Amino acid sequence: MLEYFKKLASLYKVPLDNVISIALNRYGIVMDNTLDNRLRFDVEILDTHTKNFFAVCVNTYPNSPFKLVDDKLYLDNEVIAKVSNIEKDTCTATYFRNNKKAITFNSNSRSKCAGCKFCGTYSLSEDDSYDFSKVENVIAYFTKLLKENNISGMEKLESVTICTGCFPLEDDLIKHLYTVNEAFIKMGYKGSLNYIGSQLTSYDKIKEISQNINDFGMYLTIEKFLDRDKFMRPEKASLTLDKAKDLLEYASSLGITTTFLYILGLESLEAIQTYFTYFKDSINKFPVVQVFQDYTKEQENYRIEEAKDIEYYLQAKQIIKDIYKDTGLAPKLWESYRGLYTSKDFQGRKLLR
Repeated sequence: MLEYFKKLASLYKVPLDNVISIALNRYGIVMDNTLDNRLRFDVEILDTHTKNFFAVCVNTYPNSPFKLVDDKLYLDNEVIAKVSNIEKDTCTATYFRNNKKAITFNSNSRSKCAGCKFCGTYSLSEDDSYDFSKVENVIAYFTKLLKENNISGMEKLESVTICTGCFPLEDDLIKHLYTVNEAFIKMGYKGSLNYIGSQLTSYDKIKEISQNINDFGMYLTIEKFLDRDKFMRPEKASLTLDKAKDLLEYASSLGITTTFLYILGLESLEAIQTYFTYFKDSINKFPVVQVFQDYTKEQENYRIEEAKDIEYYLQAKQIIKDIYKDTGLAPKLWESYRGLYTSKDFQGRKLLR
């Protein structure tokens, strides 16, 4: 398999560690004597001397060529990387990114959210049962979090991204955004506040948010372009692509940071070419593209045949790169642990970690 990866790296003119990274996300790992179905850890691949963070599935794809033994990652029978800081991947309410300058805030019990076939959140540990309905609760939680991580205050952070399960109603989501924002203002936070989801769909409410939340970002969870009603829970499938595009264009016109999330491996390269082009002029931030992972063994059945091979992901990467080459937009490595990129392999530029 390593020789095949080397061949692909040469053919697509990308670093070998980039091919291995994509493969690690696609296949997950095999590991003896563990009941965990998902782990996260730092990986130093080959001789790169650079650590990258991964969150991958364990023993859900039995034919994975990757095996983790102690602190060594094997590709077939060859050691290809050192692994450190291994921990169980769960639905905890918060985790850090970007050297603790950014936070992903899972604030609405994502482990209780189910309905999208390609998601695995529901299968993780339910340790996110916090009550963030009140400003004082949010303040107490983040005060404790900062102290535990030796961060002097919220002013040290650059971005907080709220990633929630679906709320019963859009108004419930908006109330939550305002609660979090009020808490952060009281704590002296000056960075961006971003929302990942697809329930913010009212134009007047989006305008109101742009006026009341400083440096707001709206990241739509489009995730799949075709047959959305067959793969997504109704709250998400009801957002049509035309409406999503219009919402993103409108939000962009208000100065909101806009982009969309997409899960790669569920549909054809033709669909990727068509719809990444379709959304190109409606966003002002590079799309967050995630390699589809098998949280359960059954989910491999949702992966299209072409996407079973790593070359598909390299082809998709090139398509997306070509579409966005004149926009000035580029991915940030720390924003997607299941991404397509490693340092220095996008338009010849060094990507931000």
